Amino acid sequence: MMKKILFLLLIFMVPFLAIAQSGGPVALLEYYEDDLALEITDMDGNPVTDIYYGMELQEGDTIRTNGTVAELRLDPNGSIIKLANDTVFTIEQLQRDASGSNDFKLAAGKIHAIAARSGIANRYNVKTQSAVCGVRGTDFGVISIPGSEEKAFVIDGLVDYTKLGTNETVSLGKGMIADALSDVFKAVQASQDQINELVKDVVFSKLDPAKVPGHEPKAETTSGEDTTAQESAPAEQNAPEPEKPTKEEIKKQAQNNLFASVAKYLGLEIGTVTMGGQTWSKAIVQPTFNLGKLKLSLYLPVIYSTDLFDPDDWYHPEGNNEWSFGTDSSFASSDKADEWSARSQDFINDLFLKIRYVEWGKQRDPFFFKVGNLNDMTLGHGLIMKNFANDADFPSIRRVGLELGIDGSRIGFETVVNDLADPEIFGGRLYFRPFWKLALGFSSVVDINPENADKIADSTKFVTTGADLDLPIMENDFMSFILFSDIAGMMPVQNGQLNTDTLYDNTTRTFRNYGWNAGVFGNILFIDYNLEYRYFDGIFKPAFFDSSYERLRGMYVDDLNTYLADQDNPVYKTVTMGIYGEAGFGMEDMFSVKLGYMWPWSKDKNFMDLDDELLVKLEILPDTIPVLGLYGSVSYYRTKFIPTLLKEGTGADLSLFDANTVLSGELVYPVAPTLNLAAVFSTSVKTDDSGDIVYVNSRPKVVPSITIETRLGY
Repeated sequence: MMKKILFLLLIFMVPFLAIAQSGGPVALLEYYEDDLALEITDMDGNPVTDIYYGMELQEGDTIRTNGTVAELRLDPNGSIIKLANDTVFTIEQLQRDASGSNDFKLAAGKIHAIAARSGIANRYNVKTQSAVCGVRGTDFGVISIPGSEEKAFVIDGLVDYTKLGTNETVSLGKGMIADALSDVFKAVQASQDQINELVKDVVFSKLDPAKVPGHEPKAETTSGEDTTAQESAPAEQNAPEPEKPTKEEIKKQAQNNLFASVAKYLGLEIGTVTMGGQTWSKAIVQPTFNLGKLKLSLYLPVIYSTDLFDPDDWYHPEGNNEWSFGTDSSFASSDKADEWSARSQDFINDLFLKIRYVEWGKQRDPFFFKVGNLNDMTLGHGLIMKNFANDADFPSIRRVGLELGIDGSRIGFETVVNDLADPEIFGGRLYFRPFWKLALGFSSVVDINPENADKIADSTKFVTTGADLDLPIMENDFMSFILFSDIAGMMPVQNGQLNTDTLYDNTTRTFRNYGWNAGVFGNILFIDYNLEYRYFDGIFKPAFFDSSYERLRGMYVDDLNTYLADQDNPVYKTVTMGIYGEAGFGMEDMFSVKLGYMWPWSKDKNFMDLDDELLVKLEILPDTIPVLGLYGSVSYYRTKFIPTLLKEGTGADLSLFDANTVLSGELVYPVAPTLNLAAVFSTSVKTDDSGDIVYVNSRPKVVPSITIETRLGY
């Protein structure tokens, strides 16, 4: 049955693959000298294994020439581009109509481009780390040596060269040069020898500049006429015409390219995984599709003990046979209505489990949503819910969560659900803009069954409410500066009654157990930042629903009951303040880093008795480390970090990898172009045969989850 299902899924996905790769303008790879040196990756960083003359390059593709050169032709535009040795060049966007543009990014190296002048109003933008060239029908070049040199030069035509940091713009005419990293940003007239020197290693070998629309050679001039324009073009070096592939070679290349594309999108993994202290074997297909803002990844696993072809030997998450789709004999019943209901529910549940994630856009977009196993669910500015993870114990425990937002001009909302199949944690934020850009929001998140994991209490529910202000002073891709402030509190529901006494003391007529924050977040070029002041009273916990909440929710019920039994204890009459800072940055195609820390202080408590907060994320992309070609990522989130590190206060009996920690990561070794060996590690809670979390002394038992994977088709 499994073979039939996987076969049908493959047949179903091939049309999507074809759709994703057809239609619209493309860039054709017309020439290269060494296909072994040339590297091409798609928009997700996956390497393209088959490279051939005439192959179509799509938006998001990146070309690394390394020790070779390459020539591209835009189709149907007709413009041509030459890439020098050691160049990293990304096709960000290809122009489809008069309102669009052809956008490229030069991370490093040198290009020579001749832009077409005919047809629609052709526009071209070439961006480096510090500047951008705006071009129309020009013969020009760009050089990028990060941190050292970022030059634009013009052979013929006109270029607007803009320095990103200051928005200064200089116009470059024929024979002019400008360097965005020089002390003085200005246009300099170069000699013909200087232009020839710049162009000599990017002269076109196969493509003919005279065939570029708008650059056809003019009629011969009569003697005595000015021939400066003709002399200004550097003499082209004679290069051997590359051998044209035969029909059989073209057919074979097309077949290989289709196979490589299908293999890449299927994402086959073979290996082992340790869950709940037991080692399992696995064969998993994870097809991934990226169509603009839409991202889709499925999770089609067969995790087994000894026999791949025996369904009874497969791993059943929470006791559920996820490949039955409602066909289990256990659903048989004399009451056909009940049987149909049970089978339908199981079918839908099994279907949802095959979704790793579906995403469109991001928070603060006019419309965004995420469905699946998620690790960064945030409501508003995060005082109530920040980086909530329903996948902290994936794949031992799999959930299909939802995050959705719509932002209109005057009103908007966000909503979150931890598990669509069994919703227990859910909430939303409604906001409106009374004037200008100022937004006033109201939020609430509830957990209707926190004690389910530990059976500590019979009927406790967490209800959090809050309000916020949001004021964007500036918000764009280059620089954002957004002011915000939030206030929130938590009231439990016990035995069907809302306990407002936890938030408002009727005796003293004062509020308690609340928190507020104020700060700023945004970005400066490629650096994202968040800086905020936090103030919270009593037992209030900022970002109550965080990455570790799913694991600790049962323990929070125990803590709440302890508080309710002795609310007047001075230990609960404390005020804690703190500064939370977070920054993320990276270099495209190389690495990314994200660091965050909450430093708390209180006049009533010692630092070692407070809950600090640490977030570390590091990703190293392929080809960044030259030795062995290793790459990978790691994510570490923890509360009570310093007390645990120093073994003092509340951290005296804790470890750095207990229930207060969410750890995940992988280390990948490329064995061959289409074969990777990966070690994937994480921490997860131990569950029993029924899927319930195992607790020891009111704390979930945390065990390592280690996977050794063989990945095919990457």
